[in-house]
Amino acid sequence: MRLRKYRDLLLIFVWREFTVRYRQSSIGILWALVQPLSMMLLFLFIFSYVLKVQNSSYPQMLFFYAGLLPWLFFSSALNYSIPSLTTQYQLITKIYFPREILPISGIAVAFIDYLIALALFVVFLVIYQIKVSWLALWMIPLTAMLVLFTASVSIFLAGLNVYYRDVKLATTFLLQLWFFASPVMYSIDKLDMKIKVLLFLNPLTFIIENMRRCVLEDRDIVYWQFFLVGGIVVLSYKLAYRYFIKIERAFADVI
Repeated sequence: MRLRKYRDLLLIFVWREFTVRYRQSSIGILWALVQPLSMMLLFLFIFSYVLKVQNSSYPQMLFFYAGLLPWLFFSSALNYSIPSLTTQYQLITKIYFPREILPISGIAVAFIDYLIALALFVVFLVIYQIKVSWLALWMIPLTAMLVLFTASVSIFLAGLNVYYRDVKLATTFLLQLWFFASPVMYSIDKLDMKIKVLLFLNPLTFIIENMRRCVLEDRDIVYWQFFLVGGIVVLSYKLAYRYFIKIERAFADVI
């Protein structure tokens, strides 16, 4: 709520982060497409030509790309936001502003990349003549859920990183584990029920699976799962934000 008063400052930080990222880049924002495309081609090569495994009834390329979209937003946002407080220590020690602006501006830049990559996904749907129904509108609340969950993890770990720099060092390892615990390059449909339940402890599992489900498979979401995971995501954000507010008072002394 307190960000309303500082929304102009937030926009300045987002613009600064965005321009810094693509400054002196020869292809500019097209870099937002390089990572999902290159990873999609790599997965396509491994699963189609090396392992010869068919993950879906529709083109594998769409299967991998649809899974990479939410995952790359999540991982990019964490990579931006976790060190954002410690790298801006000079600013934090000189003036007051809501400190969550720094990790949130990193999330916003990752979200711009997500929207650019999402536009290419729409082009792929047209090329492969995938019929999209009104169920694709579920992408809007699913994306909102993705952003809120990403924000909760980001501000919690960014605040913790001020006190324990191990958090930044462990980020790469943490994201590798989280990647394999998320159905980016596989589907949970053929897995044992016990493993499914275990994977659904990770909210990204529900989000990734249902983004494919409502757009590519033209199937409705499971409502009780939506409200359950949605409740968990909202609760995790409130707890993370409350924790951040509690510890931010000492940032200037610790940092």
